[in-house]
Amino acid sequence: MTQRYLNLTSLSRALEIMRQRFPPSGHAESMPLQLAVGRVTAEPLYAEYSVPIADIAKFDGYAVKSHETLGALDQRPLPLLTYLGINTGDVIPPAFDAVIMVEDTWEEGGRVWIRKSAAPGQNIRRTGEDIQAGELVLPKGHQIRPSDIGALATYGITSLRVRAVRVGIIPTGSDLVPPGTLPRPGQTVETNTLMAEAYLRGMGATCHRYGVVPDDPDRILETVAEAVAENDLVLVSAGTSTGSRDHSRDAVARLGEIVFHGIAMRPGKSVLLADLDGKPVFGMPGYPVSAQTVLREVVANLLLWWGLAPPLIEEMDARLARRLTSDLGFDEFVPVSVGQVNGTCWATPHPRGGGIQMSVVRANGYIHIPAGREGREAGEGVRVSLTAPSATVARTVVCVGKRDPVIAELGNRLQDSGYLLHCCNASTIGAVLALRANTCHVASVVLPDMESAWNDLVLRYLPGVNLLRLPVGMAELGIASTGEPDPETLALLRVSNRPKSQAARALLDAWLEREGIGHPPQDPDLAAGAEMRVCSVGEAREAGLLSFTPIGYESFNLVIRQEVAAEGGVAALIRTARSREFRASLLATGRELAGGSGDEPLNPGDAAPARN
Repeated sequence: MTQRYLNLTSLSRALEIMRQRFPPSGHAESMPLQLAVGRVTAEPLYAEYSVPIADIAKFDGYAVKSHETLGALDQRPLPLLTYLGINTGDVIPPAFDAVIMVEDTWEEGGRVWIRKSAAPGQNIRRTGEDIQAGELVLPKGHQIRPSDIGALATYGITSLRVRAVRVGIIPTGSDLVPPGTLPRPGQTVETNTLMAEAYLRGMGATCHRYGVVPDDPDRILETVAEAVAENDLVLVSAGTSTGSRDHSRDAVARLGEIVFHGIAMRPGKSVLLADLDGKPVFGMPGYPVSAQTVLREVVANLLLWWGLAPPLIEEMDARLARRLTSDLGFDEFVPVSVGQVNGTCWATPHPRGGGIQMSVVRANGYIHIPAGREGREAGEGVRVSLTAPSATVARTVVCVGKRDPVIAELGNRLQDSGYLLHCCNASTIGAVLALRANTCHVASVVLPDMESAWNDLVLRYLPGVNLLRLPVGMAELGIASTGEPDPETLALLRVSNRPKSQAARALLDAWLEREGIGHPPQDPDLAAGAEMRVCSVGEAREAGLLSFTPIGYESFNLVIRQEVAAEGGVAALIRTARSREFRASLLATGRELAGGSGDEPLNPGDAAPARN
């Protein structure tokens, strides 16, 4: 029987309850220095001895008694009286108090000469100049960096105590298969626990992933009980919602107390927290983006409370490229791509949803819509938490429009020029409006190969704007089916299996009109015997559809404001799109070449201008 969430707690209240319920444990463990990168010191670390341990020479040269060098001048060089040849790092004998670099001397007549007197302590590293014995090297609570390892070894520290949090991670679900396995229909590759382990190890936790547990309440209960006994914190992946195969909640409820089930947060609403023998057990949603959000916003918050290191997240201010709506009372986290357009950083949202994993992969940051807001307006200032180094924002080319394989290949090749291409999916109209608002560098639009398409779908929304249109590729579209369709069946394409693409719809309607095929019949069952759709010839071939009736071509275009075409990233994009190598690779995507021979890259000004 399905169950409702026990409660729906606000995010701020959930974090408050969690910290009150589970205070820091103070657990620590000793480990060798070479294994300590990423871990957090549990106690301060002090130098075992002074460095350097004695006075040493900074450079190759001669150890001297400084008072014997007084009076040496360019016009009156003096020979060294008492000296000792010495190399960098050699200990200075007690009789000497300065070092003269070898390049400031010369030999003549069997003697060493100088033109400048030496000061006491010159070119000498004094005992303890770097650090004194017993001096603090690192405080407690410091996350060990690779640069710290060499320093600690230099100061005599070969092992240390680090904060210890053991995390058990349990994947559940009869549909799960291991990575590297081709999933069959109804199966899912188990990746949430891989992601969780990588994320939490980065904070300094020690993670243990258990084997996949099927949707069996007793098996889940046994594994959770085992994990609680062996760890300080347990994550159970999937099974926390209210479906007939969601057993994680019932299993942990039989072992302890449910603290809360459900947070007013998107994605990640179905997160669960239980108290089992005084230890926190989190139930994470099965959707990857939901699981990532729960880790970042909830689990990581507890580990910070316990003294582990915060993930390294840079933040920056930007303006929101388009309006976003959100339900009042829910904290929402939206993936965005940030790029600089005409000197302004714009954050363009990607599709939302707990299962749209590629939205996070394609993004370089995310924004937070607080529970007290019903959304954010276009142009509003937002704070972006970056998921990529901030230095990459200036090298990001933001494209809005159809995310076609052409874009993916173009992005691959643009990397060679040092730029990153981020494509935020939108309709043709959405892409053109983004270009009009000047919130992106490029619009990717798919147009039917018809005379009126450019004017109707692009220029009418951009009056007075000088544009560059780069036709990149073309694809032949047609009506594909398992058998020869009759006119009545073809008429059903106006309402049944109607293509989503605006270009495909325009081509279909124009073809139907040319063929004199009118409105669909009243009985939709006429189409039941034939699988039929509008697609490219390559898609028809892959799907094994035997009949293909061409209806026209759609063209894939990059549209750019002429005033930004000479800017670094945009100019590199144009050169890449016109390069011989890219046009050769384009054929592999199933598109035909469009416009020009492509023998030579074009400068920005050479692309075909389109004026209104």
